[in-house]
This record gives sequence, structure tokens and C-alpha cells, in this order.
Amino acid sequence: MVARKANSDKLLWNFPHARAAPWSEPGYARAVNRLTYDDDLFLRMECVLGVPVVNQIVWQFDTVISTEDLSSAWHNLAAGPINRAVRRARIPGARDTWVGAGEPLPLAVDGIRSAARLSEWIQQKANVNLDPETGPVWQLAFTEFDTGGCAVSLVASHVVGDGGALTSAAIAALRGPGDPEDFKSAWGESEVHDLRDAASQLCRAAAGSARALGRGIRSAVSRAKGGERTPSTPRGPSPVEPSASGPFTPSTVVVDSPTKQWVDAATRAGGSANSLLVAVALGILTSSGRIGESDPVKVSLPVSTRVAGDVRANATSGVSIMVEGGGGFRSDLGPVRRDSKKAFTTLADTSHSTTFELTKPLMQMLPDAIVAKAAQSATAPLCLCSNLGDRGVALRSIGGAEAGSVAMRSITQNTTVELLRRTRGGVSVWWNTSGETSTLCVTGLDPDLFPNAEHLKKLVADEYDRWQLTATFW
Repeated sequence: MVARKANSDKLLWNFPHARAAPWSEPGYARAVNRLTYDDDLFLRMECVLGVPVVNQIVWQFDTVISTEDLSSAWHNLAAGPINRAVRRARIPGARDTWVGAGEPLPLAVDGIRSAARLSEWIQQKANVNLDPETGPVWQLAFTEFDTGGCAVSLVASHVVGDGGALTSAAIAALRGPGDPEDFKSAWGESEVHDLRDAASQLCRAAAGSARALGRGIRSAVSRAKGGERTPSTPRGPSPVEPSASGPFTPSTVVVDSPTKQWVDAATRAGGSANSLLVAVALGILTSSGRIGESDPVKVSLPVSTRVAGDVRANATSGVSIMVEGGGGFRSDLGPVRRDSKKAFTTLADTSHSTTFELTKPLMQMLPDAIVAKAAQSATAPLCLCSNLGDRGVALRSIGGAEAGSVAMRSITQNTTVELLRRTRGGVSVWWNTSGETSTLCVTGLDPDLFPNAEHLKKLVADEYDRWQLTATFW
């Protein structure tokens, strides 16, 4: 599930790290059909900053799926909770509400193409124009290979659903009509309730900000006494010719490997599938020259907070861990596994809200102009690792045929070299399993160190060799 970052970075990138606040608890999520802070974040990224974020699922089949089965899935998606749009509130301070999105884009049936050019087709589908306010908000697409088999792509605006929401909507659509158990439709309150919501948000903002201010003062005093320093975001010299300027799509590589190999490699190093994911991402980052062997690295790990009956489009939280320098992660995954487990356990304790959570109501009330100004200093994660797990046969089966592999990822559209350099991102990885096959999507957010997919592919291949993993690239 797509993760986000718990500080000012949230203004530009989709990875927050904060535990659920009282107003984001499951009961509240089930009862309210207004946009959450995270929904609003992605809406502002698109409407204010001009950098939409979309989520994508791609199925790869050895056989050809019938258009009748795909048409059935399309109709189910159109009637499901992912087909939602935003009704803007007319009262300042009130949150926007969800309404039905209306007619989506038709099923895109593309011509037969070379299987070797699958990556190009995937990126082409990810560039689709979507509009969370007026629609369309998602697209289902299909293409056949000249060697047999086919691929299916589902892309949706991040505003209307995170990775967990999109996969749940896909499973429900493939299974038959009806909402997923953990992602329900939530259409419109009348506008008369906007005034009431604005008043409620104002009270939450005042209370949360007061608590956050007191906590911030105590924290500042503590840091002053302890001499605490914030870790820097290192950047090594570029080993390749830097990209020039202008529009730039971050390089992405998709690779399969046997799930058993992945688990065995993790076990040999005293870790888990998740800690191996972190090690692979750090290995790529180190080999690229972005960080040195001795540099400690902050790693962002997303966590889904989706529950039964959830109406939230975005229900993802997360944690961060610091991995010490020295390259120990290449042979011993124990520390990464231990620190991750500790962070996840802390996140599960909802008895105390983070300062970031306390200020969410206030930030959601900020005018667009202030958001745009604050975004000028925002940065992206240096290393983000999203373990999406296995959603089972229900996700990878269409019309009785089972996909050989399924890829899932998040994409920021309309990026430029200048934007990526300023936000100083590193690598983002998404990993999931489809039965006997595990699939990794790697995106390099540094336009100078990851100037093209071929260069990134070489780094990924070397890392897979290091861990004795058989790599099959898409």
C-alpha cells in the first residue's frame, strides 16, 4: 500500500509516517464520507502543485484474457467505490465530500505489440489524464503480445484510492458486483452540513495545534539539552552523464524472481522478506553513488490502516527506521528486522497521537496559496520500501486465468529534472508476491544517478546477483 512521509515532505510526495489520530480511527472512517487529510494532500498535489499521483496494477498472463471478462470487470469497477469524485466544499474550513464519479474512461483495448516493449506500454498507461473532481478517475486497459499472452493495466488517481483501496476494488470487480469488505462507497452529504463540518474542523484544529505547540516546546528543550542533530540527506557524485533539464519521467524497472528464493535469501541472513526488501533498496542506493557505505540511512516503511467497512480513499500510515552505515545490511538482516518490528509495534499503539497527526486538521484548512509556498521546500524520501504482500489468487485471476506475475506501484506525473533535483528523492520500491513469483518495482527519483531504465536495471541485476536471486525483467 502506498506510503507517505510524516512532515512537510507530505506536501509533495505520497509517503506519510504517522499513527492514526482519534478522528482517523476506524469508527470515524466508517461514518464520515468527507476527504481525510491524506485525500486532501493528493488533491492539492494535483490541483495546486500540478503533479498528480496515480497508482497502477499490471497483470501479465501467458494466455489471452477475453474482452468479455475484462468488460465485466470494467462494469464492476464503474459501480464500485473507486469510481468516486470530489465535491468541493463551499464553506471555508469544511472538508470536501465524495460523490459518484459518473462515466469512466472506456476499456482501452490496444493493438498487438512486442512483449519486449511491455515496459513502454505500462508507462504509457500510467501517463493517462485523470481528474479527481470531474472524472474520469481510473482506466482499465488491455494489450496482447505477438508471442502469445497479454497484459492488463488498472490505473487510478491516488486521490480516490491508495494501493490498498485499488487492490481491494480490483479484487471485488474481478469477483463480481459489490463493494470490497474494506473499501466502501461513500457518497455525498448535502451542502447544508458543510457549515457544521467547518465548525468541527476548527475545534479539532485549535485543540490539536495547542497540544502540538506544547509538545514542540518540550521537544525543543530536550533537543537543546541533548545536542540532537537531524541526519542529513547525502548525495554522492554522479557516475553517469547528468540529465539536462525539462520534463523527465523517473526511471522504473520491474523484475520477477521465485518467491522461495527471496524467502530463503532472507532467512540465510537472519531476516524476513521485508528486511530483505530494505537491504535490496539500500544496496541499489549505495551502488548508485547516492550514499556511501558508512552513511546511515533513513528508511520509510508504509503500513496499511484499512479496516472492515472503511470508506477512506487513503488509509496508509507508516514508520521510519535508521539503518546504520558500514554495509552490514548486506550480510546481516537481523538489525533491520528488529528495528522494523519495534517501529511497527510502536505504531500500533494508538494511545498517543504524534505531533503531525495533531496538526492535520489545521493543515487541511490551509489555503492553496500557503500550501503552494510550503511545497517549495519539501523533499522526497531517500529510501522508501513498500511491502504489499500477497493479496491471493483473487487478485491475480481474471476469467479463470491466473497471472504469472502482478506488479503494483505508485507514479508521480508531470515531473521535471528540476523538480526531482530539488526534492532530492532516492529510490522507492514496491514488492509483492503472486504465488510462486515475487515482483519488485524500483523507481529511481534522482534524475542524475538514475538517468534511464537501462542504468537502473544494471544496478538491480547486480543486487539480485548479490542475494542469489534469479532476475526476470519485464
